[in-house]
Amino acid sequence: MQQYRDTDYAAVSAALHAREAKLLTQAMAERMIDAAAPEESYKTLLECGYAPLERCTLENVEHALSKARRELYREVSVLAPDKRIVELFQVKYDYHNAKLALKSKRAGEDVSRLAMDCGRFDAQKVLRGETSAVSAAMSRAMAQAESEAGHSGDLRMAELLLDRACYEEMSALASETGSTFLKDYVALQIDAINLRTLVRARRMGCEDDVLAAAMLPGGHIPAGQLKGARGDHLSSLTHGTPLDSAGELAAKLLDSGGGLTEFERACDDALMSYLQRARRTPFGPEVVAGYLGAKEAEFTAVRTILSGKIAGIAAEDIRARLRMSYL
Repeated sequence: MQQYRDTDYAAVSAALHAREAKLLTQAMAERMIDAAAPEESYKTLLECGYAPLERCTLENVEHALSKARRELYREVSVLAPDKRIVELFQVKYDYHNAKLALKSKRAGEDVSRLAMDCGRFDAQKVLRGETSAVSAAMSRAMAQAESEAGHSGDLRMAELLLDRACYEEMSALASETGSTFLKDYVALQIDAINLRTLVRARRMGCEDDVLAAAMLPGGHIPAGQLKGARGDHLSSLTHGTPLDSAGELAAKLLDSGGGLTEFERACDDALMSYLQRARRTPFGPEVVAGYLGAKEAEFTAVRTILSGKIAGIAAEDIRARLRMSYL
């Protein structure tokens, strides 16, 4: 049931639609790819509001992206009438940090440099395992993951528990907002993850019980049906959904093999295609979600282009790694 009025979002929607003018466009991405040097490539981002860099190194790029992401969530949190919409996008960073905390405790590694400080909770407290500093759901998940790792010694199975809890929290937050758009977006993410999991697990020859443990609940495509699907049956499960093309590619991969690049892109593009509906929405929670999703996609594109330029990767190979943009 819708628990808000679309007009509650009139001001934030107007502000975010205006900010869309500074998003990285396909033409700007092409200009970055074709630039003679990484520093020249980065200059394009000044038009999008990024801070200048003296030297375009991987470390400096990551620092700039982290700063931009922190500012994004801080600013939109102030603007959004319902903070849960913003939190829905931050959850994955909290659980990323929870995985690092688990790895640090079990393997004794210093993982602080890998922490993401743009989640809902203080990253350093999560790394220290301070469960009182996180949500009740996340606290339970961290305890369960620690117990699993201690009992079985299988860090991957413990991480799967955290993955499941992450998307359960996202689903709960989406439901609490009352937005069908957000609920369907989270369900689509889960479907895409499960489809990817199916393809990778089958290609690796994983046992059925491992695949079943990795499948996430909460999608529109029943995980129980998906894990045993192949060929036409698999295509039929995704037919008429945003993952239609990805499902067809998955069926071909499982039947005859091949590279994963086109399939992975189809999964990502399905999510972006769904978010693009927000561009046609005058006001509402969709606009907030659309803008946050657009910026996250932009950060990924920037990292892909600049890391490629720094590594000396050919322009056509960088281009092949890019996904659909919001604009």
